[in-house]
Amino acid sequence: MKQRRTTIKDVAHEAGVSVATASEALNGKGRVAAATRQHVIDTAARLGYTANRLAKNLNAGRTGSLVLSVSPTSANTTASGVQPEWDIDYYFRVLSGASAHAFHRGFLLSMLPSSTPSPAFLSAADGLIVVDPSENDPLVHAATTAGLPCVTIGRNWDDLSWVDNDFAAGTTTALSHLSAVRPARPALFLSETSSSYVRDELSAYLDWCSSAGVDPVILRSPGPRVDEAEATIHAALASPERRFDAVLTTLDTLAHATERSAQALGLRIPDDLQVLSLTDSRSLDYGLNTPVTALDLQPIRLGEIAVDLLLDGLDGTTERRRELVPTALTVRGSTLQPEDAS
Repeated sequence: MKQRRTTIKDVAHEAGVSVATASEALNGKGRVAAATRQHVIDTAARLGYTANRLAKNLNAGRTGSLVLSVSPTSANTTASGVQPEWDIDYYFRVLSGASAHAFHRGFLLSMLPSSTPSPAFLSAADGLIVVDPSENDPLVHAATTAGLPCVTIGRNWDDLSWVDNDFAAGTTTALSHLSAVRPARPALFLSETSSSYVRDELSAYLDWCSSAGVDPVILRSPGPRVDEAEATIHAALASPERRFDAVLTTLDTLAHATERSAQALGLRIPDDLQVLSLTDSRSLDYGLNTPVTALDLQPIRLGEIAVDLLLDGLDGTTERRRELVPTALTVRGSTLQPEDAS
């Protein structure tokens, strides 16, 4: 026979206290004597009692579910019927960090496809995390209109809490690395300019070019996926009028396309062409002929902090917050290092 689940009534009976006292002791609330509280906790552990999260959330007027989605603008692609965010390792790692941390805090988190910001789905959640929001973001607008608590990974324009990286500093660090051995003439390869992180990277790149006396070269892919980017970067690298000897990409997929195109054209990496991505992924380390130097954005940590910001807001324990997570440059074979110089 199926064993009956241990309830709070069982704990109270075994500990010799009322249900109310047992509940307050386990929740850390009420004026329960320290010895009594510990006795109840020990009894619950011995009986194998775990709180019913669904009931607890329902009592608080919640569903116990959170939703994470990538901004539809950031995930835009020319290929119909395909969710491009599913091709980008960064988003999966953000989701991994957020979902594990949400579960630790008593919530289940799911990923909502960016192409279907269903009001019905949002109405069944306690809160929303939007990754890489754009100005006038439709997902953020849908949440705020419905009164749904919302935070973003990436700065937003709606006076909401957010967590982000310092992309301006990271981009400057990356450009300095490209020029550490010899003066570099880098091109910036991007797929969109609506997200705050791309705007920060673009601004830092233009400032660096101005201070270094280098003409900026901006290449734009029609979409974020490798197959969408390859034609653009292949043509730019093959052009007899090419004015750059390094490529700085906003996404790991664009770096992947750049490395593949350079290899196909017989360009030596990093001697003929340096490649650096402002977003790291496992594919840049293990999936290419030449591993690509990249910025580690700590996506798992970003997801964890976003969950904390959202849930702390639900509890009413914090005001609006903004947090920056530092980046770190992981140097690989696609960029010149001092020992590489001839």
